[in-house]
Amino acid sequence: MNHHTWDAYSKSYLNIQKNPATFQLTLMNMLRFEQADEILDAGCAGGQLHQYILQQRKKNCKLTACDFSMEMVKLASARMLKFLNNPLDGAISEISAQEIENVDLNSPLFEQNKYKVFQGDVQSLPQLNDNQFDIYISNMVIHLVENKDLALQEAFRVLKPGGKIGIVIPVVSGNLLMSTLTKCFIQAGLIKDMPFKPTDIETREDIINFLYKHGFKEIVCWNQTIPFDLFDIDDNYIFPQFREILDKASKEQVDQFYSLYKSEVQNRLNLNLPFTVEALSLIAKKPL
Repeated sequence: MNHHTWDAYSKSYLNIQKNPATFQLTLMNMLRFEQADEILDAGCAGGQLHQYILQQRKKNCKLTACDFSMEMVKLASARMLKFLNNPLDGAISEISAQEIENVDLNSPLFEQNKYKVFQGDVQSLPQLNDNQFDIYISNMVIHLVENKDLALQEAFRVLKPGGKIGIVIPVVSGNLLMSTLTKCFIQAGLIKDMPFKPTDIETREDIINFLYKHGFKEIVCWNQTIPFDLFDIDDNYIFPQFREILDKASKEQVDQFYSLYKSEVQNRLNLNLPFTVEALSLIAKKPL
């Protein structure tokens, strides 16, 4: 997917942001981020947990973040400017489109608070130095990257010896929300099968071997399942890959899809169960 897809996704990011952030909270705890001197959030989207990190970090710890989408970078920047000016005023829902569009990406407040966010591709980060970071976090990003080997090479390069990496990728078979959307799209005649393959790293052994391949050691990997706060069929829960298909479909097909989707949501609620998303989380070290 290109920049434009994720730029468009930033407009509906509010409703989805807080769900996968649960994975990131677990990662940060396992990485003991409060002991780090410098942290990189690679593929930060709207910076859901940046306020939390700044509040809980070690004194003088630097937080750097990047995202493929400039609109996401603007969103994270606008949110953090609001927060740094007034810690009680950082809610994303209160940030206007104008504030996002006109945000000062080089605000002196960022430097004063040892915070930086920029547009960057995790496959190539020439903006960052070798051996720079104590922690590299990548939450629900690596599976979307075209060349995962390049991304891991860059992660290894920018980490200090002894630095730690934390990664989350989705488990395809455990993503009930995505499989339900896919089923509804197929039944509505919008697609024939899964519109994309989320990742070729699909098992615990795959991701562990992938990290070993790129030189990381002391690997700990676990499955984690989170509930997704989906109780209706709000448009904002349609992921970018599916949004592109709906935008090109006929009204009849779109209406059929939403009817099917609404029924699936109601069936799940009738079972007193949420939609769930499963992921593989991993932490590892760059050898000394």
